[in-house]
Amino acid sequence: MTSSTTMKSLYRLPGERDHSSSIVHTHGILSSASSKQTTQDNFISIPRIYEPKESDLVIGIIIVRTPDLFLVDINSSESAILPITSFDEGRLPARNTMNRLSVVFARVIRTDSWTQTELSCQSSDRTKKKSDFGHLNQGHILRCSLALCEKLQHSQLISHFNRIVKNFRIRVTQNGFIWYITDTINSMIAIKKVLYEYEFENNIDILLNLYQTSMNKLQENDDNLIKAKQKPIKIDVVQPIKTDVQIIKKIEQPPASNAVTRLLNQVIKDILVKIIDDIEKNENR
Repeated sequence: MTSSTTMKSLYRLPGERDHSSSIVHTHGILSSASSKQTTQDNFISIPRIYEPKESDLVIGIIIVRTPDLFLVDINSSESAILPITSFDEGRLPARNTMNRLSVVFARVIRTDSWTQTELSCQSSDRTKKKSDFGHLNQGHILRCSLALCEKLQHSQLISHFNRIVKNFRIRVTQNGFIWYITDTINSMIAIKKVLYEYEFENNIDILLNLYQTSMNKLQENDDNLIKAKQKPIKIDVVQPIKTDVQIIKKIEQPPASNAVTRLLNQVIKDILVKIIDDIEKNENR
């Protein structure tokens, strides 16, 4: 097998490096083909293991909380530590609000080879009254490729979103996580679709059109749902089916009004007969 053939089809295992010096997160054949479909099938769009560097912005998931520190999963080969003392004064969350599986936005401050990666939630700008770092308890988080995170940091797409999406905020990290928040659920769904598409599409106009199309479709679905809820529901009452026996019995039974009439007639007849008898007896005397 020639060297050119080897470069076109390489099988990588987890932990091995590919052509872009990134660590492969899964296994499979790495191809050098440039088509869009081939690119999607060969480790370009899947998450990679992150290699921490000082001053990187990361989003992590807390896996352990101790009295002194948090152990945080940052999509790296090992977890990072976040000391309790690394929060700005008065911004340390309570145990019941920030515990296991909570999400935190932090900055890498140490990456020594003989110790674990250390994070900090202290603001680098002491003049700021409110730090951007800390516990993330709202919004939506996407896990994506490291390439998409890097691409977004040098893109005009975010500035377009700031212009057309009300109250849009986003935090792009270096470890394969994106956090964002908007006013409506529909806009969050549409932005998620656009962000994933942005990994393979560079035309901003096409992406903005995709966002608007998605919003229109979601709004149409909402309108149809509201109309369906407002529409009155007609309930057809099913009449019981009468059997032949029930019909025969109903025919044989005389109406109640006829029975009462006959009874009254009989009473009146008896009274008249008695009156006539009394009159005849009086005449005979």
